[in-house]
Amino acid sequence: MRALDAAHVWALRQPLLRVATIGVRVLLALAFVPSGLVKILGEPFTSLPVSDPVGYFFAGFFSAPGYYRFVGLAQWTAAALLLVPRTATLGAALYLPIVANITAITMSFGPAFGGTRVVTGAMLLANLYLLAWDWDRWRALWPGGGDAGRHGSAVTAVLLLTGAGLAFFGVTSAHVARLQGASVARAALPVGAGITLGLAALAVAYRRARADLGAPNVAPRTSPEDPRYR
Repeated sequence: MRALDAAHVWALRQPLLRVATIGVRVLLALAFVPSGLVKILGEPFTSLPVSDPVGYFFAGFFSAPGYYRFVGLAQWTAAALLLVPRTATLGAALYLPIVANITAITMSFGPAFGGTRVVTGAMLLANLYLLAWDWDRWRALWPGGGDAGRHGSAVTAVLLLTGAGLAFFGVTSAHVARLQGASVARAALPVGAGITLGLAALAVAYRRARADLGAPNVAPRTSPEDPRYR
C-alpha cells in the first residue's frame, strides 16, 4: 500500500494530470446527459424492432417506466455530481455501478452493439481512473487501510451467521411440522442452540468493543498532506 500512496502523491503533483482529470470528469458527465434525458422523458432508447436482440432487450427495459426513468435520473445525478469539484468523488462512486452495468450489457450482446462496446469500455476505464485519482479517500476501504475494529471480528460474524442459520432452520422445521400435523418439539433444539450461540457471540463482541474503546484512539492516515501518509 505504501507504493500506491507514493504513486498517488506523485500523480497529484502533476499539473497535466490535474487538467486531464478535469477533462475526464466533464466528458463522462456529458456522456450521460443525452441518454439520461431520453429516459427521464420516457422516450424509447432505440427504434430497433423486437426481432433484433438489442431491440428486444430495450423493449423490456422500456416496459418498466418507473425503473426506466429512475436510471435516467441516476445518470443525471452522477453527471451533476461529477461536474462539481466538491462532489466529484461521490459522483465517480455513483457513476461506477451505472457505467459498469451498461458495459456488461454491451459486452453480453457481442457484435450486436458493434463499436459501442469500445465506447462503454473506455467510459468504465475513465471512471476507474477518477476513483484512483481519489485514492486517499478510498484507501481506508482496503484491508489494512482503515479501522476495521468498528465492524467487529470475522469470528463474531460467522458465529452470528451460524446461530441465525440454526434458529431459522428450527423455525422452518417447526412450521413444516405444524402443517403436517407432526410434533414441533424436535425443532426446539436447533432454535435454542441458535439463540444461545448468537447471544454468546454478541456478549463476546460487546466485551471486546468496550475493551477497544478503552484504548487510546489513533486517527487513521487519510490525507496526502498528513506526514504519516507518505
